[in-house]
Amino acid sequence: MVSVRILFLVHRVPYPPTKGEKIRAFHELQFLAARHSIDLFCFADSPEEVAEAQPLQEFCNRCYIEPLNRINRWSGASRSLLRGEPLSEGYFFSSKMRSEVRGALGTNPYDLILVYCSSMGQYVPRPAPAPVVIDFVDTDSAKWSQYARISSFPLSWLYAREARSLARCEKQLVLESAACVVSTDQEAADLDVEGGLPVEVICNGVCPPSGSGTEVPAEIRRLQPYALFVGTMDYLPNVDAVSYFAEDILPLIRKRHPELRFVIAGRNPSRQVLRLGRHPNVVVTGAVPDVYSYVLGASAVVAPFRICQGVQNKVLEALAAGQPVVSTSRPARAIGARNGETLLVADTPEEFASAVLSLLDDPSLRTRLSGTREFVKARFDWQKNLGQLERLLERLANSPRIEVGVAGRAETR
Repeated sequence: MVSVRILFLVHRVPYPPTKGEKIRAFHELQFLAARHSIDLFCFADSPEEVAEAQPLQEFCNRCYIEPLNRINRWSGASRSLLRGEPLSEGYFFSSKMRSEVRGALGTNPYDLILVYCSSMGQYVPRPAPAPVVIDFVDTDSAKWSQYARISSFPLSWLYAREARSLARCEKQLVLESAACVVSTDQEAADLDVEGGLPVEVICNGVCPPSGSGTEVPAEIRRLQPYALFVGTMDYLPNVDAVSYFAEDILPLIRKRHPELRFVIAGRNPSRQVLRLGRHPNVVVTGAVPDVYSYVLGASAVVAPFRICQGVQNKVLEALAAGQPVVSTSRPARAIGARNGETLLVADTPEEFASAVLSLLDDPSLRTRLSGTREFVKARFDWQKNLGQLERLLERLANSPRIEVGVAGRAETR
């Protein structure tokens, strides 16, 4: 095995790996760094986040983390709006980052450029000096389309515009890259671009949530019985999901089980989420030191997503812990889960309430759905799945050089 010199461009610093967009990037970095040389370039939301990410130094030959302040982010998005470009691209634009990346490319003979998220594609020169692999992870244009469908004007217009702009950007990146990667078959279908290379599906992995043991602490036992949602609570799909459950589903459940609580566990609860805490039987915890204890104590882990792209790590972590999950269709389909075997699937408030009630009323169903660890182990092993990514990168790094012309047509040099 020959070590590959990789320039890794990531839109958000992948440490600590505590949220979806950081988890996959961190595991890719950790896995590849064991055998290859990596220069990491990424953004942080604050100088404090830069300091917190110092452990990444041990994985990297070079680690450049740039704090991107709020004013620059939103002024960049505004410029993109005026230019007809994706707002996401402007949000993650920095002339300093561009200079740093170009300087690294000018002084280091990289074998490969690995781009994580479409917003970082803007930092790769055309033509690129090395083969480019882009991990879209999710299809962002499809996510913004979902935002538009549930929003009212003028946000619906803005979100629809972003979806169209990103779709054009994604198409061009597919045509210009040596290979494209996503996390699910649905994302691959969304990115099926005529004339582009086939999109490769490399699934996420999952580690059981870390925790101090199998004993649920007394303060959590006092909340039982409860349905649980875990996530970063200023993220729109999560905010919409918990609002949907608290306002449309929980009242139906409480008609038969008035004692059931809904626990929302996760950092940075938005004002909308904090208002939910005023509802009877809704508990908003904010950040918690040991989310695993909350998972273990739950009667059901719920994933009532109406906006959803890619793999929901919170669903995988609950399944890995052997806890019963009730989910809407799209997150279940993304991981290949079968209704009634791996988890319960429900798409209307009535169906969702009925599924949660069945878990509360039928201990045998809970027992049957608790045997999900083998399902997770077979499909979502980081070592196995990232081995697929490593083989792809090694193959491209050792192949005849491919450059991309102005029209996006690949040419062998």
